[in-house]
Amino acid sequence: MENIDLLQQAEAHLQQAEAELKSAESAERSAEHDVAVALEELKELEEIKPHEILLEIATPNGLFKGIFAESAKISEVITIVVEKKKLNDKDTFELFHGETELQPTSRTLESFGLKRKAKLELVATGSGV
Repeated sequence: MENIDLLQQAEAHLQQAEAELKSAESAERSAEHDVAVALEELKELEEIKPHEILLEIATPNGLFKGIFAESAKISEVITIVVEKKKLNDKDTFELFHGETELQPTSRTLESFGLKRKAKLELVATGSGV
């Protein structure tokens, strides 16, 4: 009887150890992914010169990535993205950083506090005539 109890305890410990191993392997894969993403970000940032910003801009036609001078005007960024992503240049577009609309478009990227790397969203707000 005592041997059966010991065997059951050993089996329970084995099952717990297997579950912990699976959890650790999953955490390791997640950490490896995080390291790969961080290394890619570092590589991108190494290519950026002082006074430049890497912009990742979500658009109606997919993601646009580009490096701009900090002194670039919002209107210039919008014009370039619309052209490169083949968006309808008759539409009206607005650029957002999170919930913040980057207005007026005559202001520069740096005037909004954007540095080194920023994620923005280009939103179509209406059609031109």
